[in-house]
Amino acid sequence: MMALFRKELREHLFSRKGLLIFFIISVLYSVLAFSFISVKELSLLAQVEVNMTFMKLMLGVNSLVLIILGSTMISGEKEKGTLESLLLTPLSKLKIMMSKLLAMTLFWVVLILLSLPYLIALTSGTNLFSIVLLFILCNGSVLVLSFSALSLAISAWLTSTKNALMISIIMFVVAVIPMFLSTTMKKVGFAHLVDKSSPVSSSMLAMKDSLVNKLGFNAFVMDSLPVYIFFVIVLLLFIGASKKVNFLGGE
Repeated sequence: MMALFRKELREHLFSRKGLLIFFIISVLYSVLAFSFISVKELSLLAQVEVNMTFMKLMLGVNSLVLIILGSTMISGEKEKGTLESLLLTPLSKLKIMMSKLLAMTLFWVVLILLSLPYLIALTSGTNLFSIVLLFILCNGSVLVLSFSALSLAISAWLTSTKNALMISIIMFVVAVIPMFLSTTMKKVGFAHLVDKSSPVSSSMLAMKDSLVNKLGFNAFVMDSLPVYIFFVIVLLLFIGASKKVNFLGGE
C-alpha cells in the first residue's frame, strides 16, 4: 500500500502538474491578499469579512482541484490500461482506493500549508487566526475530503474520465448553488431543499456563526453536523465503489 501511495505522490504531488497547481494557487492567494490591501473598496472591509471571503475562495478552488484530480485517478487507470497491473498486486480493491485517497489528503495538507502565511497576514492584529484554523481543520477539511472521496468513487464507477469529471463537477456546483442565492430565494422551492441538504451551506453557516456571531463550540458542532453526515455517506459510497474497480469497469 505504501508503494502505491508513493507512486501517487510522484504522479500528482511531486510532478510538474502538482507543482504547477501549487504555483497557480499561490499566485491566486497573493492576488487576493494584495487586493484586500491595495484596492480601496476591498481594504474597507472588516477583517472578519476579508477572512470569510478568503476561506470561501480557498475551500471552493481547492475542492475543484481535488475533484478534478480524484475523478481521473481510477477511470484514468482504466483508459491507460494500467489498472490491470494494480489489480494483480496483493492489495485489495479498497486498499487501492485508500492509497489514492491518502495521496489526495496529503495534497490537501500541502494546500493548507500554502494558505497559512496568507491567513496569518489577514488575521494580523486580531484573535481570529485560531478560530479560522480550527474551522479549516475541523470543518473545511472534512468538506473538501468528502468531495474528493466522492469524485474518486465516481471515477471507480465509470470508465470514462470525461464523464467522471463532468458528473463530479455538476454535483459540486449543485451543492454550492445556495451561496449565490438571496435569502428570499433560499426560503422556497428547490433552492430551499438544496440549501437545507447541502453540506456547503452547513459549512458556510458554521463559518458565519464562528466568525461573525461569535457562537461557542457547541453551535459550531451543530452547524457542522450535516458536513460530518455527508462525510459518512460518502465513505459508504466510497467503500461500495471499490467493488467496481475491475478490468473492464462499466457505466
